[in-house]
Amino acid sequence: MKVLVLGGCKLLGAKVVSNLRQLGYPVVADVDPRLPAALHGAQVLIDVREPPVMETADALASWASICRQLNAAIAAAAVAHHIALSALGLQRLQHSGYYQALALREQLIQAGSTPYTVLRAAPLYESLARLAQGSPAGTALTMPVARMQAMAAEDLAMLVADAALAQPLDGCMEVAGPQKMAMADWMQQYLRLRGDPREVLGDAHALYRGALLDGDSLLPTGPARLGRTTLAAWVCKCSAA
Repeated sequence: MKVLVLGGCKLLGAKVVSNLRQLGYPVVADVDPRLPAALHGAQVLIDVREPPVMETADALASWASICRQLNAAIAAAAVAHHIALSALGLQRLQHSGYYQALALREQLIQAGSTPYTVLRAAPLYESLARLAQGSPAGTALTMPVARMQAMAAEDLAMLVADAALAQPLDGCMEVAGPQKMAMADWMQQYLRLRGDPREVLGDAHALYRGALLDGDSLLPTGPARLGRTTLAAWVCKCSAA
Protein backbone atom coordinates (compact mmCIF):
# COMPACT_ATOMS: atom_id res chain seq x y z
CA MET A 1 0.00 0.00 0.00
CA LYS A 2 1.64 3.22 -1.18
CA VAL A 3 0.82 6.28 0.94
CA LEU A 4 1.30 9.92 0.00
CA VAL A 5 1.54 12.37 2.93
CA LEU A 6 1.04 16.09 2.34
CA GLY A 7 2.63 18.08 5.15
CA GLY A 8 5.07 15.25 5.75
CA CYS A 9 8.00 17.58 6.35
CA LYS A 10 6.30 19.31 9.29
CA LEU A 11 6.27 18.01 12.86
CA LEU A 12 3.01 16.05 12.75
CA GLY A 13 3.43 14.83 9.19
CA ALA A 14 6.96 13.61 9.84
CA LYS A 15 5.67 11.50 12.73
CA VAL A 16 2.93 10.04 10.50
CA VAL A 17 5.52 9.20 7.83
CA SER A 18 7.81 7.58 10.41
CA ASN A 19 4.98 5.50 11.91
CA LEU A 20 3.88 4.12 8.55
CA ARG A 21 7.43 3.40 7.38
CA GLN A 22 8.14 1.51 10.60
CA LEU A 23 5.13 -0.65 9.75
CA GLY A 24 6.69 -1.38 6.37
CA TYR A 25 4.54 0.76 4.10
CA PRO A 26 6.09 2.77 1.25
CA VAL A 27 5.46 6.45 1.98
CA VAL A 28 6.11 9.49 -0.20
CA ALA A 29 6.07 12.92 1.44
CA ASP A 30 5.31 16.35 0.01
CA VAL A 31 5.39 15.81 -3.73
CA ASP A 32 3.02 17.84 -5.89
CA PRO A 33 -0.18 15.75 -5.92
CA ARG A 34 -1.40 17.54 -9.05
CA LEU A 35 1.27 15.69 -11.06
CA PRO A 36 0.02 12.30 -12.27
CA ALA A 37 3.38 10.66 -11.54
CA ALA A 38 3.18 11.69 -7.89
CA LEU A 39 -0.09 9.84 -7.39
CA HIS A 40 0.75 6.81 -9.51
CA GLY A 41 0.05 3.71 -7.48
CA ALA A 42 -1.01 5.59 -4.35
CA GLN A 43 -3.83 3.93 -2.44
CA VAL A 44 -4.00 6.44 0.43
CA LEU A 45 -3.47 10.20 0.51
CA ILE A 46 -3.06 11.85 3.92
CA ASP A 47 -3.34 15.64 4.10
CA VAL A 48 -2.16 17.08 7.42
CA ARG A 49 -1.30 20.53 6.06
CA GLU A 50 -2.42 23.63 7.94
CA PRO A 51 -4.40 26.10 5.84
CA PRO A 52 -2.66 29.40 5.10
CA VAL A 53 -3.75 32.60 6.81
CA MET A 54 -7.20 33.58 5.55
CA GLU A 55 -7.50 37.34 5.79
CA THR A 56 -9.48 38.07 2.60
CA ALA A 57 -12.21 36.52 0.49
CA ASP A 58 -9.65 36.10 -2.31
CA ALA A 59 -7.44 34.02 -0.01
CA LEU A 60 -10.33 31.72 0.83
CA ALA A 61 -11.21 31.41 -2.87
CA SER A 62 -7.60 30.50 -3.66
CA TRP A 63 -7.64 27.87 -0.92
CA ALA A 64 -10.87 26.44 -2.32
CA SER A 65 -9.24 26.17 -5.76
CA ILE A 66 -6.27 24.28 -4.27
CA CYS A 67 -8.60 21.85 -2.50
CA ARG A 68 -10.67 21.26 -5.65
CA GLN A 69 -7.53 20.59 -7.71
CA LEU A 70 -6.35 18.04 -5.16
CA ASN A 71 -9.74 16.32 -5.06
CA ALA A 72 -9.83 16.12 -8.86
CA ALA A 73 -6.30 14.72 -9.03
CA ILE A 74 -6.88 11.95 -6.49
CA ALA A 75 -10.20 11.04 -8.12
CA ALA A 76 -8.49 10.75 -11.51
CA ALA A 77 -5.77 8.60 -9.95
CA ALA A 78 -8.37 6.34 -8.30
CA VAL A 79 -6.91 6.88 -4.82
CA ALA A 80 -8.87 4.60 -2.49
CA HIS A 81 -8.79 6.67 0.72
CA HIS A 82 -8.43 10.42 1.32
CA ILE A 83 -7.57 11.29 4.94
CA ALA A 84 -7.58 14.93 6.03
CA LEU A 85 -6.82 16.66 9.29
CA SER A 86 -9.36 19.13 10.63
CA ALA A 87 -10.10 20.66 14.03
CA LEU A 88 -12.61 20.27 16.82
CA GLY A 89 -15.05 23.13 17.04
CA LEU A 90 -14.84 24.32 13.46
CA GLN A 91 -18.61 24.30 12.98
CA ARG A 92 -19.01 26.63 15.97
CA LEU A 93 -16.10 28.96 15.12
CA GLN A 94 -16.87 30.12 11.60
CA HIS A 95 -16.03 33.77 12.37
CA SER A 96 -12.37 32.73 12.16
CA GLY A 97 -10.65 32.49 8.78
CA TYR A 98 -8.64 29.51 9.98
CA TYR A 99 -11.75 27.50 10.87
CA GLN A 100 -13.55 28.66 7.73
CA ALA A 101 -10.73 27.20 5.64
CA LEU A 102 -10.86 23.87 7.46
CA ALA A 103 -14.65 23.71 7.10
CA LEU A 104 -14.35 24.43 3.39
CA ARG A 105 -11.83 21.62 2.94
CA GLU A 106 -14.19 19.25 4.76
CA GLN A 107 -17.14 20.27 2.58
CA LEU A 108 -15.21 19.77 -0.65
CA ILE A 109 -13.91 16.37 0.45
CA GLN A 110 -17.40 15.26 1.42
CA ALA A 111 -18.75 16.41 -1.93
CA GLY A 112 -16.09 14.50 -3.86
CA SER A 113 -16.12 10.93 -5.14
CA THR A 114 -13.13 9.56 -3.18
CA PRO A 115 -13.83 7.60 0.04
CA TYR A 116 -12.58 9.67 2.95
CA THR A 117 -11.93 10.05 6.65
CA VAL A 118 -11.71 13.45 8.36
CA LEU A 119 -10.01 13.65 11.75
CA ARG A 120 -11.22 16.59 13.82
CA ALA A 121 -8.41 17.06 16.31
CA ALA A 122 -7.96 18.94 19.57
CA PRO A 123 -5.22 21.59 19.85
CA LEU A 124 -1.73 20.12 20.01
CA TYR A 125 0.57 20.51 22.99
CA GLU A 126 3.29 21.61 20.60
CA SER A 127 1.17 24.41 19.11
CA LEU A 128 0.11 25.71 22.52
CA ALA A 129 3.69 25.59 23.79
CA ARG A 130 4.75 27.81 20.87
CA LEU A 131 2.33 30.47 22.13
CA ALA A 132 4.28 30.60 25.38
CA GLN A 133 7.64 30.50 23.66
CA GLY A 134 6.64 33.39 21.41
CA SER A 135 5.68 35.66 24.31
CA PRO A 136 8.23 38.04 25.87
CA ALA A 137 10.07 36.75 28.93
CA GLY A 138 8.91 38.21 32.22
CA THR A 139 5.45 39.15 31.01
CA ALA A 140 2.14 37.52 31.93
CA LEU A 141 0.33 35.52 29.27
CA THR A 142 -3.34 36.09 28.53
CA MET A 143 -5.21 32.97 27.42
CA PRO A 144 -8.83 31.96 26.78
CA VAL A 145 -10.69 30.15 29.55
CA ALA A 146 -12.54 27.75 27.24
CA ARG A 147 -12.07 24.09 28.07
CA MET A 148 -10.17 21.73 25.79
CA GLN A 149 -8.57 18.28 25.66
CA ALA A 150 -5.23 19.09 24.08
CA MET A 151 -3.10 16.23 22.80
CA ALA A 152 0.47 15.37 21.85
CA ALA A 153 1.43 15.34 18.17
CA GLU A 154 2.82 11.83 18.69
CA ASP A 155 -0.62 10.57 19.77
CA LEU A 156 -2.35 12.30 16.87
CA ALA A 157 0.17 10.85 14.42
CA MET A 158 -0.62 7.35 15.69
CA LEU A 159 -4.34 7.93 15.19
CA VAL A 160 -3.75 9.27 11.68
CA ALA A 161 -1.68 6.18 10.84
CA ASP A 162 -4.42 3.97 12.29
CA ALA A 163 -6.93 5.68 10.00
CA ALA A 164 -4.69 4.97 7.01
CA LEU A 165 -4.78 1.25 7.79
CA ALA A 166 -8.54 1.19 8.34
CA GLN A 167 -11.48 1.39 5.97
CA PRO A 168 -12.69 4.92 5.05
CA LEU A 169 -15.35 6.26 7.38
CA ASP A 170 -16.93 8.55 4.82
CA GLY A 171 -17.39 10.76 7.85
CA CYS A 172 -15.60 12.54 10.67
CA MET A 173 -13.74 11.13 13.66
CA GLU A 174 -13.11 13.31 16.71
CA VAL A 175 -9.74 12.90 18.43
CA ALA A 176 -8.50 14.52 21.63
CA GLY A 177 -6.19 14.18 24.61
CA PRO A 178 -6.70 12.47 27.97
CA GLN A 179 -7.18 15.58 30.15
CA LYS A 180 -9.93 18.18 30.10
CA MET A 181 -8.96 21.63 31.37
CA ALA A 182 -9.32 25.32 30.61
CA MET A 183 -6.77 26.59 28.11
CA ALA A 184 -5.47 29.14 30.62
CA ASP A 185 -5.06 26.41 33.24
CA TRP A 186 -3.24 24.21 30.73
CA MET A 187 -0.81 27.01 29.99
CA GLN A 188 -0.19 27.74 33.66
CA GLN A 189 0.50 24.06 34.35
CA TYR A 190 2.80 23.89 31.33
CA LEU A 191 4.82 26.87 32.54
CA ARG A 192 5.11 25.46 36.05
CA LEU A 193 6.30 22.10 34.73
CA ARG A 194 8.91 23.92 32.68
CA GLY A 195 10.06 26.00 35.65
CA ASP A 196 8.82 29.19 34.02
CA PRO A 197 7.68 31.73 36.65
CA ARG A 198 5.32 33.66 34.40
CA GLU A 199 1.67 33.96 35.36
CA VAL A 200 -1.24 33.21 33.07
CA LEU A 201 -4.30 35.45 33.03
CA GLY A 202 -7.56 33.86 31.95
CA ASP A 203 -9.69 36.06 29.69
CA ALA A 204 -13.05 35.00 28.27
CA HIS A 205 -12.54 37.52 25.44
CA ALA A 206 -9.08 36.33 24.39
CA LEU A 207 -8.95 34.92 20.86
CA TYR A 208 -7.56 31.58 19.72
CA ARG A 209 -6.63 31.31 16.03
CA GLY A 210 -8.71 34.43 15.49
CA ALA A 211 -11.80 32.92 17.11
CA LEU A 212 -13.70 33.89 20.23
CA LEU A 213 -14.31 30.66 22.14
CA ASP A 214 -17.22 29.70 24.32
CA GLY A 215 -16.81 27.31 27.23
CA ASP A 216 -17.01 24.09 25.19
CA SER A 217 -15.99 25.18 21.68
CA LEU A 218 -12.92 22.96 21.56
CA LEU A 219 -14.35 19.85 23.23
CA PRO A 220 -15.53 16.74 21.38
CA THR A 221 -19.26 16.71 20.75
CA GLY A 222 -19.57 12.93 20.96
CA PRO A 223 -17.48 9.78 21.43
CA ALA A 224 -13.84 10.52 20.59
CA ARG A 225 -10.62 8.58 20.14
CA LEU A 226 -8.26 9.71 22.90
CA GLY A 227 -4.50 9.92 23.07
CA ARG A 228 -2.77 8.69 26.21
CA THR A 229 0.02 11.21 26.75
CA THR A 230 -0.62 13.57 29.66
CA LEU A 231 0.81 17.07 29.76
CA ALA A 232 3.23 16.14 32.54
CA ALA A 233 4.46 13.08 30.65
CA TRP A 234 4.93 15.12 27.47
CA VAL A 235 6.92 17.86 29.23
CA CYS A 236 9.09 15.21 30.89
CA LYS A 237 9.77 13.53 27.56
CA CYS A 238 10.56 16.85 25.85
CA SER A 239 12.95 17.80 28.67
CA ALA A 240 14.79 14.50 28.36
CA ALA A 241 15.15 14.75 24.57
